[in-house]
Amino acid sequence: MPASEAKRRGRRPALEPSERRRLAARIAKMVLVDRMEQKEILQQLQKTEPSLIHIDASTVSRLYRFALDSGIVRVNIDENAPFKPPRQEHLERELMAAYSLQSALVADTSGHEEALESNLADDRLHQALGQVCADYLDTIVRQNEVVALSSGRAVFYSCESLFNRHIFDKRNVRGIKVVSLNGNIAAEVWSMESPDARRAMDADISGSWLARAFPDAELIRLSLPVAVKSPEMINEWLVEGPGRWISPKVWEERAGQGTNTGAPVTPDDDVCVPTLALVGVGGVRPKSGHRFIVGEHEPMMGNIQPELGKMIELLDKYTLGPKSPLSCAVGDLCNRLFVTLAARRHLPPAVLAELEGYVNTINDKLLSITFEQLYLVPKVLVVAGGATKVDAIHSVLDWQAMGWRQPVVHDLCTDRDTAIRLMELRRSGRRAQ
Repeated sequence: MPASEAKRRGRRPALEPSERRRLAARIAKMVLVDRMEQKEILQQLQKTEPSLIHIDASTVSRLYRFALDSGIVRVNIDENAPFKPPRQEHLERELMAAYSLQSALVADTSGHEEALESNLADDRLHQALGQVCADYLDTIVRQNEVVALSSGRAVFYSCESLFNRHIFDKRNVRGIKVVSLNGNIAAEVWSMESPDARRAMDADISGSWLARAFPDAELIRLSLPVAVKSPEMINEWLVEGPGRWISPKVWEERAGQGTNTGAPVTPDDDVCVPTLALVGVGGVRPKSGHRFIVGEHEPMMGNIQPELGKMIELLDKYTLGPKSPLSCAVGDLCNRLFVTLAARRHLPPAVLAELEGYVNTINDKLLSITFEQLYLVPKVLVVAGGATKVDAIHSVLDWQAMGWRQPVVHDLCTDRDTAIRLMELRRSGRRAQ
C-alpha cells in the first residue's frame, strides 16, 4: 500500500461504538428538533467539538442514517393524538349575543355522555378544546403581554398545544411574562396517552409549557400550596415573594395609582396586573375528574379538610343520580369555589346553607385570586366544556344573577354540546323572568 494512501486513511480513525451513537443522536436532534441544515450541523459540530474538525457532509449523512436504522430515532403514530376539530360558527354567534361575549369559540366535538362514563372520552374532549383554544391564543397574544393562567386540564392542553405548534419556530412575540393565578394541588388526572398515564393540572406546570412557545418569555412560578391552615396566614404568603403576583392589595394599589395594566408599580417592583388571563371553569362533582375530587387526599389539600370531605359527601347525597337536575352544584374559577345558580334554585334551603358554609370556609384559606381581581384583567378567556360543568359555566357567564359587579369573562372556548345547553339555559332563564 502506498504511504500516501495509508496517511490519507489514517487521518480519520473509526469512531468508537459509544461515540458513534452519541454523535448520531446529536445529529438526529439537530435535524429533527432544531431543524438545522447540513451546513449548519457541520459548523456547529466543528465549533463545539475540535476533534471533529475534519468531519464532512457524507459522515453526517451516514450518522443520521445510522440513528434512523439503529432505533435511536423512533417513530410513534398515535391514532388518538389530539386533533383540531372544526368550529360551529352559528353557535359562536348565538353565544356572543346571548351572553354579551367579545368572542366565542365552539369546537364541533361531542362527548358529554361518553365523558361521564369514559376517562378516555373525557380527556379527548379536553384535548380538542385545547387545540381550538391554542389557535385563538396564537392570534391574540401580543408583545409584552402578561399572561396569567389558572389550574385545569383544558388550560394545560391549550398551553401544550401552543408549544407544540411552535416547537420548531418560536413565535416572534417578545417580552412575554407568564404567571399563575393560584396555588398548587399536585393532583393528576387521566390522560388519553395510555390507560395508566396521568397529567398534572397545576397552573405552574401549564405555564412552563406556554412560556416555551415564545423566544424570551419569562416564567414566574408561584410555587405556593393550594391553601393555608387558617385565613390569618394568607397575608404572610402574599406579602412578599412570588405570592405578590396574586395579592389583592398589590392589584388594588395598581388600580388606585391609575397606571397602565402590565407595568410595574415602581422600577424595583416587577409585579404587575395581567393583561390576559387564560382560565378554566370546573364542576366539583363527586366521582368526576375535577382536581379537588381526584386530589382530595393529596397532602396539599389537608389544609381545607375536613370541610372539603364534608362538602363532597353532601354533593354525593344531593346532586348525583339520574333524576338530579344539576350537572354540578359547586363550580370553581381559579380554584375559588362558588355555588352554582342551579344549586341555588333546586337545593333545599338548609342544604344550600350548609353547602355555602363549606364553600366559604374553603375559600377563606385558598391562595388564589378573587373574583373581584378578575375585573381588573382586560381580557379573560375561559376554556371549559363537558357534561359536569354546564351549570358552572352558565353561572360564570350570568354574572348579574351571581351578584357580581361586572362580567368576569370576555371570551369563551367550549364544545358543541355545552354551547347548546348554555343556550337552552339562557332561553329558559329569560322565560322565567
